[in-house]
Amino acid sequence: MEQQQAAAPESEEEEIEGLPFPNARVVKILKDNMKREHQIKKEARIEANKFLGEIAADIAKSMDNEEFFTLSVEHFNKAARKYREVGLTQKRIERIKKILEKQRAEIDEIISEIALEHSPGKTE
Repeated sequence: MEQQQAAAPESEEEEIEGLPFPNARVVKILKDNMKREHQIKKEARIEANKFLGEIAADIAKSMDNEEFFTLSVEHFNKAARKYREVGLTQKRIERIKKILEKQRAEIDEIISEIALEHSPGKTE
């Protein structure tokens, strides 16, 4: 009975039929990129694997639109661009937010100054 329980964690990492990648490898990539120790539920591991397969399929479909018989890394990079640009887009959004927050603070300061200049207690 104890041997079956000891084998259970290994069987969780066995390959699940129909997944595009070895599940253990996907889990290793996920865990290697986490700063803290986490337990990743089976459903999350499977969904991550399926999603990575969808990304690979989408890239392949984009590359298939190329007129060339032999596809190079340039073709791959072109097809994968939208996935690589997600991080850049997020950085741009954060930078814009900071700029807008700074402008908002300046506007609030100007509004306060105007309010002080035109307050009813002020004599001219």
